[in-house]
Amino acid sequence: MSQRHDPIFSALRAPVDRAYAESCRHEPQGASGRRAAARRRAEVLGDLYSAMDWALECLAGYRYREGHAALAEARRRDPRFLAARWMAFQYPLDPSPASEHEQAAFAHRWREELAWFEAQDFHRPDTAPQVWPCIGSATPFHLHYLEDAIPEMRRHGHLVARMMSALDPGMSPRPMRSHRRRIAVVSAHLREHTVARLFLPLLEGLDRERFELHFLDLEPGAPEWRARLAAAGTHHAGPRPVLAWRQLLGVLEPDVIVYPEIGMEPVHQGLAALRLAPVQVCLWGHPVTSGLPTIDHALVPDVLEPVDADAHYHERLVRLPGLGHGLAPPPPVASSPPTAGLRRDDPGAIEILCAQSVFKLLPAQDAVFARILRGLPTARLHLTPLVPDEAIAELRARMRPAFEREGVDPDTRVVVHGRMPLERFRALAAACDFGLDTLGWSGGMSALDLLPLGLPIVAIEGPTMRSRQTAALLRWLDTPEPIARDAADMVEVALRLGRDAALRERLRGQLRGRAPRLYARADTQQALADFLDTVRPAKAG
Repeated sequence: MSQRHDPIFSALRAPVDRAYAESCRHEPQGASGRRAAARRRAEVLGDLYSAMDWALECLAGYRYREGHAALAEARRRDPRFLAARWMAFQYPLDPSPASEHEQAAFAHRWREELAWFEAQDFHRPDTAPQVWPCIGSATPFHLHYLEDAIPEMRRHGHLVARMMSALDPGMSPRPMRSHRRRIAVVSAHLREHTVARLFLPLLEGLDRERFELHFLDLEPGAPEWRARLAAAGTHHAGPRPVLAWRQLLGVLEPDVIVYPEIGMEPVHQGLAALRLAPVQVCLWGHPVTSGLPTIDHALVPDVLEPVDADAHYHERLVRLPGLGHGLAPPPPVASSPPTAGLRRDDPGAIEILCAQSVFKLLPAQDAVFARILRGLPTARLHLTPLVPDEAIAELRARMRPAFEREGVDPDTRVVVHGRMPLERFRALAAACDFGLDTLGWSGGMSALDLLPLGLPIVAIEGPTMRSRQTAALLRWLDTPEPIARDAADMVEVALRLGRDAALRERLRGQLRGRAPRLYARADTQQALADFLDTVRPAKAG
């Protein structure tokens, strides 16, 4: 789930001369080759923007420490260039912290840098041109995975809105249409992605006589996704510079802008920080508050939120019935070659799946994994961190001491899988005995994919949506047995599941039988339509 970037710095960088370009022709290919070439350009050219290109190449390839070195070099070349400081502020040293100490250190640095940026005057002539290179390069994505930073998100949202106001005052006040409201949906994830799977069916189901839909498709997907958007409304395909998207919204004059997610992609962040429609809302594709004063409402799933959820959002909360999505049931899992050999000959073997990205695999998780494997000597743990091999090696190295302290060999007991198609992922899950959720940021889409397969998932019910999604889904399915109180209880619940095949089989049948509760509901569709048709701008003051 790496963040994508506007070509901000490459557009500014001085052209590389022909002789230098020729010297780079024989660089090795692939991600490591691109990083090496970018570093070489930075060393040869010695300018600010080549150093920033090097940083972006490293960060896109999950080589965060090298990316920080490139950012430090950019700051050395021009200490006044704010984008290098902004990116160093938003990115940790590793996709998942190397230790709990490093996790705390990143959060501390993040707060210090937030305060530094809050003290700046972005309306100054020498500072205003630097706003978009900052906002368009990184969001607080990584901090979201480490903790419930609700006050900090409010501060960050106000900072981003203030920064963007130095570039653009937004729209002048205007009335909303009295009939057939114009809805603009802005997203970089209207493709094979969790966001489109959850929310595009809801949007496709809106009555065209009540609504005029426009999809601003920042990063278009495969032709079948583009065709769906064109059938559902007017499809405005990217890629385009952020100014072109801003101008398009100005021409369209939507009544409501819907951001299916805010926090995963920098262009969303910048556009959402401007007032470009009378009403602006976000869905729960990224289940934390945006903190932006320009986002009026957060439309969230009633089932996944705790009773005090209003305190967790800067936006006014609108609880959609049930699970608040339009997800359709997937086709049945077919027996396929990718799962062949997964089960070992030992009839007592146990396969455990933690189907979460590297960002959720925090250091505190290592000891939990190790204690479970120690207590279940015939078990193997399967991980799907969704990162390149280099980052997988670093994750394994971090995990090794915790496993060895428990007398567990991580080389034979932990299987780390690379990226795989959804069908293969579901086949892997169907062949496992039970799953483990992550501490802090719980599984959402993964749980929606895996629970219908009958996979019990051990999960903790945290205080906010980001930390309780899987547990809330288990309660929705009237299957609370896998829910743990805390990390220590998570170990005990996992051991109970691992040692009791009859319990696993009972839960498997229960989850499969109740799976239809997890999919789209008519009342969710109706609630979204009624909200879009009746919502009014908040009164000033």
